[in-house]
Order: sequence, then structure tokens, then C-alpha cells
Amino acid sequence: MPERWSRWERSKEQKDRRPGRLLAAFKALVLLVIVVVTGYGMLDVNLVGDERMLPFAAGLLALLFVTLFVRGFYADVPTVGWVLVGFMGALVGIKGFSMLWTLSESETIKETLRSSMYLAVFLMALAALSSWRQVWPLVDMVCLIVGGVAGYGLLQKLEPLQYPVASLDGVRVDSTLGYSNTAAVVLAMGVVLALARMARMRGVFFRGVYAVLLLAFLAALYLTVSRGGIGSLALGLVMLLALANNRLQTLANLMLALLPGVWLWWSTRGLEGLLQQGATDEQRVAAGEVFGEHLAVALVAAFVLQVGYAFLVNRYELLPPGRRLLGGAFAAAGVAAVVAAGILVVSQYGGMVRAYQELVSNPNQTQNVAQRLASLSIGFREDYWRVAWEEWMEHPLTGSGAGTFTYTWFRERPVSTGVRQVHNLYLEQGTETGVFAFAALVGFVVLLLGYTARAAWRSGTRNERRMLLSGLTCALAVYLISSVFEWHWYIPPSTLLFFFLAGVAVKVASRADWPEPEEGGGSGRD
Repeated sequence: MPERWSRWERSKEQKDRRPGRLLAAFKALVLLVIVVVTGYGMLDVNLVGDERMLPFAAGLLALLFVTLFVRGFYADVPTVGWVLVGFMGALVGIKGFSMLWTLSESETIKETLRSSMYLAVFLMALAALSSWRQVWPLVDMVCLIVGGVAGYGLLQKLEPLQYPVASLDGVRVDSTLGYSNTAAVVLAMGVVLALARMARMRGVFFRGVYAVLLLAFLAALYLTVSRGGIGSLALGLVMLLALANNRLQTLANLMLALLPGVWLWWSTRGLEGLLQQGATDEQRVAAGEVFGEHLAVALVAAFVLQVGYAFLVNRYELLPPGRRLLGGAFAAAGVAAVVAAGILVVSQYGGMVRAYQELVSNPNQTQNVAQRLASLSIGFREDYWRVAWEEWMEHPLTGSGAGTFTYTWFRERPVSTGVRQVHNLYLEQGTETGVFAFAALVGFVVLLLGYTARAAWRSGTRNERRMLLSGLTCALAVYLISSVFEWHWYIPPSTLLFFFLAGVAVKVASRADWPEPEEGGGSGRD
């Protein structure tokens, strides 16, 4: 009898365990589908066009519908996750409700569907992540996707005739996303994630590979000549150094990529066909060949430097006095670089007054596109914002209807240029769907960043967890800061990536028991 009872117990245990395994496998499949859809949209097909975006949105919403019938799929969604879902749900609901007063029903339907797709990805990512062991591989997948964006962007300069630039000036690389500033923010997010990943790696070879990726991200980011993307990255890096507790290694990894990157910039800055408007095909091809040779040298240098550094880090431990000395040296070098850059800009333009005039001038008036980096002008954005603000003040509660700013602009525009978006995500919610939609989005943003940053800070000496949360939080901040000046929301691949990372970050932040004791020592070390 005891033996029969024991067999029955084992049988019952196996049956109880099977649904758990099936659920875990299904959740892993959902995560993989989201990553594949995001990667496909980022690398192979631009989902900006409605004819391409709508099938993907319908597919993701159908997947969400299926998960609703899977028992236990949403059982471990944290309370803060449901609050964030509530904010996003309110935003989507208001957009749909604006059908009652919208200027264009078709535009409102498309915007509501687009926002619903983002909500679905956030909710499914939040629910589907079920193990600490999945987190770093997901970060690796995201970095590989961003690597594809960087690679295509570099090919637009290496092989300009085979991979033509589609941006308006025909010079700034836009990669597979069709818009230089959005390509820049995706690359900037990749830089932050790569730095967080490298800080937890032990494998010498993989650190070298990530150093190559990091330099590729930085080189492609420069070629986008996006002031918003580069500025958002700078703020994101400051946040990363403030949140992370492995600051010295993070700075070292960044510097070891910047050294060959600076050499690459210095050695190719005079190439006429690289960032010069009006360059002939022969000039662009010749510049691409030279740039390719120098890029190859820089990438090899980045790999070798990181491998050498990783070898030293693995064999020798730096004592606290040495850490303080190196930290002070890095800080002094940063201050010196900022001062030197300021002096260089002032001397280049012939004094403070002339430099200020150039800084506030229209960056599109220069033949050398790289010079736009020295301009603080926001171009026509000031006109977009003024028209959007005045429209919002006329209809503070309702707005003009989701996705309809283009109609407001054509009715009220002070200049002849055409535009579809406000170039400010937050102001756009107000002018199109009123104060309640604006409050819902701001509530989502504040709670998301506040909760994940607090969780990173309170991780204390748990290096792996703190580095991961710091990297994810700062990558999200890069997107949200850049969105003050841009319309990434309407380029679905970049925003799908943001909401996927947001779901992962919130789930990790809510699990104080991650990394699990039995896995904490190996999941982040290659």
C-alpha cells in the first residue's frame, strides 16, 4: 500500500508539473514572437506605412487575445504593472473615444490601433518574462537587432550606390528605419544596453565582440548627424553612471570604444563624399572605400583593446585607491574634453558672438551636414509646437482627434512646409486628444522611470541586478527624452522595442528575488 501511494504521489506531481512547464514554454514562445516581430520590422521592412503596420498590429492583438485564455499567463503581473497598463489603457481608450469628434476618422482608427499594439506588447512582455535566465539573452537579442540597424547604416556610407540614403538631404544615414533621428535613438539605446551588458561579462572573446558592436553603434550614430539622438545618449550615459555601481568599468568600456572611434572620426573628417551635400557618385564611392578601410582598423582596435582590458580585469583586482585614482582621471579627462570642445568651437567660428550666431542658425543651411551638430536651432519645430499649443488651448479637454495634427497644421500653418506630427510626443497627446490623454501618458512615463530607477538604486551591492536595471532604465530614458523633439511614436519598430524593454524592466524591478540564488552566479557571465 505505501508503495502504491508513493507511485500515485509521483504521478500527481508529474501532472502538476506539466502544466507549469507548458505555460513556461508558451510564455517563452510569446517573448520570442515579440522579439522576432520587432526585429523583422526593424531590419527587413519599415512599418511606418499603414499598409505594412496594420497586419502586424492585427497579429499582435490576436496574440494578446489568445493569451487571455491561457490559464495563469497573467498571474504574476505585479501591481505596478497593472497600474501602468491602466495608464496606457486610458490613453488608448481616449484615442478611440475621440472618434466622436475627430477631424479624420481614418487617422483616428489607425492611431488607436497603433497605440493598442504598443499596449499589447508591453502587457505581454510584462507577463511572459518568467525567469531571470531569460533576461540577458533577451538583451543580447536586442543588441543584435540594433547591430543590424547599425550595420545597414554603415553600409549606406560604405556602398552608397547599392544602399542609398533615403533621408531628405540624401546624406544623413537613416538605416532601415527611414528616418535619421529615429535610427539615432535606436542606436543610442543600443549603446546604453551594450555598456550594461559588458559590465557583467567575464568571457574575453564576447567582451571583444561587444566592443565591436559598441563602436559600430557609435559610428553609425555619428553618421546620422542627429543632435537629438546624440544629446539623448549623453543624458542617458549620465544617468547610467549615476545609477550603476560599476561605474569605473562602464567608463573604461566606453573609453576603450571611443579611442578608436575618435581616431576614425579624425582620419575621415576631410572626406568630401562622406557628409557633404551635392557630392558626386564618384566622390561618395571613393569616400566609402577610404572610410571602410579606416572603419575596419578601428573595429579591430576596439576588439583588441577590450580583449586586453578584459584579460587584465579577470586576472587582477584593482584596489580602492587605484579605483579612486582612475575615477578621478576619467572625470578630469571628461571635463578637459568638454572645455577643449568649447574652445575649439569658439575659435573655429571666430569668437563668442559669431559662435552663438552659428549655434542658433538653421542647421540645414550648411553644405557640410556634420556642421549641424554645432547648431542649437530647432528649425520648424517651434512653429509646429506653437500651432499645436494654440489648438490644444482651444479644445483643452478633447483635442482635434487622435492622429489629426496634420489637418490642424494645414489649416493654421505659418509656413508652407508640410508635416504630419508635432515632433513632441507629449504635446501631441494634448493637442490631439486633450488633457486626460496627456495626463495618462505623463503618468505612465513618470511611474515607469521612477519605479525602475528606484529598483536599480535599491539593489545595493547586487551588481548583476543593478547593472541590468540601470541599463534598461537608461535605455528607456533615451527614447523618452528624444521624444520631446521627435515623432518616434509613429515609427512602430522603434516604439515596439521601447515597450518590449519597458515590460522587461518593470518585471525585473518587481522581482526582488531575481537573480535567483542558484542562478545568480552564472546567468550574466559568459
